[in-house]
Amino acid sequence: MLSARCVECEAELPVGAGRGRPRRYCSRRCQARAYRRRREHGPISSPRRIRDLPAPTGGDPRHRLVALAVELADAGGLDAVSLRVLAQRAGLPAHAVYRHVRNRADLLAAMAEQITSTRPPGTAPLPRDPRRRLERLAGDEWAMYRRYPWLLAILATDRPPTGPAVLAMVDRVVTAFTGAGYEPADAFRAYLALSGYVQGMALLIRRDPGDTTYHAWWSATRTRLERTGRTRDRQWLAEAGQTRPDADLDTWFQFGLRGLLDGLLHGPAR
Repeated sequence: MLSARCVECEAELPVGAGRGRPRRYCSRRCQARAYRRRREHGPISSPRRIRDLPAPTGGDPRHRLVALAVELADAGGLDAVSLRVLAQRAGLPAHAVYRHVRNRADLLAAMAEQITSTRPPGTAPLPRDPRRRLERLAGDEWAMYRRYPWLLAILATDRPPTGPAVLAMVDRVVTAFTGAGYEPADAFRAYLALSGYVQGMALLIRRDPGDTTYHAWWSATRTRLERTGRTRDRQWLAEAGQTRPDADLDTWFQFGLRGLLDGLLHGPAR
């Protein structure tokens, strides 16, 4: 019989007395961590059925498991990913999965590593000009969150994974800033400002585009603001009410990016 494991860190749970609700966390610390994650990022997935996924076959077992975990996250959000579900979908006993993935944190780090290491086919070389290079790198990171919204919760933290591909992503931006005249320490600070902007805007990306309740909320909110006079003397709010966040999000991103790079590249801080 498979032992129960903590849904946060995948540590084995002690056997209970068989009464009441089964335990989900191994400690108050894990329970608090899960609560903070939900509070800061919201429920990363909605309770919807995940389509049946084929068990991975061929190739390196760890790579296959990570690829399946990415598919699980794409289908149901990051909350749908656990080693228990991964074992079930892979058609493997739990102990076999633990031979290749130490715990959930290791799995999430591997998922981030796999995505950040993948370059779309036909990708052109980076421009030599620092400004154009930074525009391209910021756009690449933005496109990554657009494609994998759940990835934001893994990377936008004070304890991000530090695999070779993730570090290389940081290297490219820091190198571009040093090429623009920044000293290494300031180049890293500039990277934090740029990536922080990209990740902050990525919070506006809808994790479930098929959720029709958002459009109902937006329409009702706009009507209520107009009816209660809250758009009066707020021209920006009246204009914002005419926008379509889904369609205009890329435009908003590019507008802010231009302004941020204007400031960062006006003259490196000394």
